[in-house]
Amino acid sequence: MSRPWMPFYVRDHLADTVHLSAFEQGVYLLLIMYYWLHKGLPTADEKLARIVRLSFDQWMEIRPIIVEFFEHDWRHKRIEAELAVANEKYQRRAEAGRRGGRVSGQTRQRRTNAEAMLQHEASNAEAGPNQPQPQAQAQAHKKEIQSGAHAPDVVSDEDRFWARLKGLEVKGIGRTDCKKLLKLSDNDFMKANRVLDKAEQADRPKAYLGGVFRNLQEGSRAPPPDSNPQVPTWISDKRAAGVPVERDGKHWRCQGRVWTDSGEELG
Repeated sequence: MSRPWMPFYVRDHLADTVHLSAFEQGVYLLLIMYYWLHKGLPTADEKLARIVRLSFDQWMEIRPIIVEFFEHDWRHKRIEAELAVANEKYQRRAEAGRRGGRVSGQTRQRRTNAEAMLQHEASNAEAGPNQPQPQAQAQAHKKEIQSGAHAPDVVSDEDRFWARLKGLEVKGIGRTDCKKLLKLSDNDFMKANRVLDKAEQADRPKAYLGGVFRNLQEGSRAPPPDSNPQVPTWISDKRAAGVPVERDGKHWRCQGRVWTDSGEELG
């Protein structure tokens, strides 16, 4: 399995290595890059010295600082976790290829990036990086982890949309439904995500989404805004909840009854 690139979370790395000099930073980076490519490090100090381009004496002088970032036998918990994620993704792609179910390269990359960010978000909330820091910063970092507050930047609306599609299938909302919603929303990922959030909370998610489809389709067939009176707020609220409301002459028809613009029932 080839690993030409590795996930590197700059903010986490700088926070964990703020006490290192530029020279020590370079040594540490060489070790973790070798670790990623070879799935581990040798334990012999002679080999470690060659990996970081130092003489044996230079390596032994800096070794006590660098070894604090690793566990027994030079194992690195964070990199091990990322290697496991990368291997799982590789296995899924290989299986999909064997079944002839490969998706387009662009869609696959978008979904992969979203899953990686979401998994990183979850791993930070549960465990956080296993690396030493100065005492005050380490204590603050530990409190963030325990409270679940430590997390990377927010995932974009587009990445969140593609990453959530599979999970919506258990609620009866298929991938085709989601793509239809995105098209009717003029490819506005934020708007589509908000609708899906409400659909997930509804008693009947599929029926709720169907009501949204009807409202969006009716809106696309409506005349231009300058030739159509403003829709009252109570009608917009009902349509947003999936309840169809149609114009009936000068009034509105909703659930078999007629209403005025002000929301008064006529019968």
